[in-house]
Amino acid sequence: MWCCSNFPGGLDECLTRMARKGEVKVDAVKINLFHFEADLVANGWTAGCEEELFYAISADQTNIVANDMRWLNLDMRRYKRKIKAKEQALHETKVRAIKRGAKDPRENLADFKRFLRQKHGGSLLRAWRQSLVEGDSMMLHKGQFFKACVNLKWRTDVKGLWEILDTDTSGTIGIEELDFKAAEELALFRQFVMQKFGNATRTFAALDLDGNKNVSEVEFLQALKEFGYEQRDKHLFHALDRHGKKKINLEDILFLDSWKPMEFLLASPSLESAQNFKNRLREKFGTFLRAWKMVLDMDGSNTCTWEEFRLTCKKIGFKHDIAGAWRALDQKMAGTINLSDIDPASSSVLLDFRNWAMEEFGSVRAMFSVFDEDGSKSLSLKEFKRACRIYGFRGNLKGLFNILDGTGTGTLSVDEVVFLDRWATQTEADMEKAADSMSRLPSIIKTGQDSVAEEVAGPGQGQTVAKALEAGSWKDGDLHPAFRTWANCRRRRPVKKQDGSLPPLASQLDFGDARVVRRPVLLMAYVPEEVACEIQSARLPKIHRKAGFRAEGLRTAR
Repeated sequence: MWCCSNFPGGLDECLTRMARKGEVKVDAVKINLFHFEADLVANGWTAGCEEELFYAISADQTNIVANDMRWLNLDMRRYKRKIKAKEQALHETKVRAIKRGAKDPRENLADFKRFLRQKHGGSLLRAWRQSLVEGDSMMLHKGQFFKACVNLKWRTDVKGLWEILDTDTSGTIGIEELDFKAAEELALFRQFVMQKFGNATRTFAALDLDGNKNVSEVEFLQALKEFGYEQRDKHLFHALDRHGKKKINLEDILFLDSWKPMEFLLASPSLESAQNFKNRLREKFGTFLRAWKMVLDMDGSNTCTWEEFRLTCKKIGFKHDIAGAWRALDQKMAGTINLSDIDPASSSVLLDFRNWAMEEFGSVRAMFSVFDEDGSKSLSLKEFKRACRIYGFRGNLKGLFNILDGTGTGTLSVDEVVFLDRWATQTEADMEKAADSMSRLPSIIKTGQDSVAEEVAGPGQGQTVAKALEAGSWKDGDLHPAFRTWANCRRRRPVKKQDGSLPPLASQLDFGDARVVRRPVLLMAYVPEEVACEIQSARLPKIHRKAGFRAEGLRTAR
């Protein structure tokens, strides 16, 4: 697309700007190798390989003429169509952002939690009990939340804040939806004292070692030690200290009598139950993505709440340890799960595709409109693969198509892909998680993961790994970051460091290939000067030419 962005007039402008003095008509322009290289650099080309490009474009291998570049006008029409669709998508995104408020809802939630901690001594549980709910309830209704925000003088997108907290749209939220970890600690404490003492009154009497009707933090921790409670934590004391007086009384813990914690807060993770649940999904729906879209995440948000999970288990007849399966899937203890918790391989591929579409077209819907050149509102596998290659998405396109084709009809409709627009933008933590799923991919395949996921464990995921690498720090002596581009393009030429020297001996892997574990590792090493080697570019035909490189080369490790 470099020609399209630099020569908006298409073929005529390109050849006119490269023409020599005296060449007026476009059809009369002839550009030899020397002038081609000079003109590319003069017009801002920085990718290199000018000679290889010349011989790939020139039909007679001597000059480039107008007929050699007829493709440029077609590419220009595609480019303009893409830009128009992207501008429209970005405009629609901007309008939606204005309607809901400028700040991203997830950022707003993080700010709200930070505000509550600062106002309530660092404890969200104390904030919950002191400022959000009435009567020390462990359930918060929508009306109460809005009223609490008014009292707290919090005015930033309160409606959007509630929507992101109330993920199951039930109209109420529990403490676990605001602070999962604190809710778990409190639930375990409640379970322990109820089993040992029976109720809150007898619990307080046991905690009040000196009988003065108040329990300090030191006294609280000492009592728990004597009781044999192993989960001793000062944060638990702060959560029970409702008014922040550095002491608790009987009224502070009476809510434990009426609170009924969600069952998964008291469950232990069961990997066996989680695997049985996934097996049941595959039996019922064939693929994890189909199950995800049909029962677990019907609103397309890429999140599944506990209530949605519990109802799914009921629908599919799963009667094992439901809470244990949930805890095993929700390893990050977020209170929700997403597709990557069920099928990390497919999730990584879809995220790669979504992020690429968002960057190139502004939205997945806009991308589909550009891909659908005939206006049929559907894409066949052939159309999909062709469009992906034209616009630069690399990966196992057939596997990606099969993942998206949830109905198995052999065509894609806009409804089968537009759900990706509703997925939240990938954060740095998501990138690390996707990269981690790549590192586990061989074991996933070995243990019999979804067959479609096996097929798509291809170059598309290499983009995620490459981005994760790029985000890291490059220590002295490591490969230059340009290696990312080299690896993605599979160029067979080594990459120099910024100072012009070669990197030290280092491993080079095709990150996007799931079969890399069965391939020899390519090593970069010094070779004698002026060696005759074979240059091959991923985008160009194979060209046999003699080329001298200063101490550059590739050697296959035996």
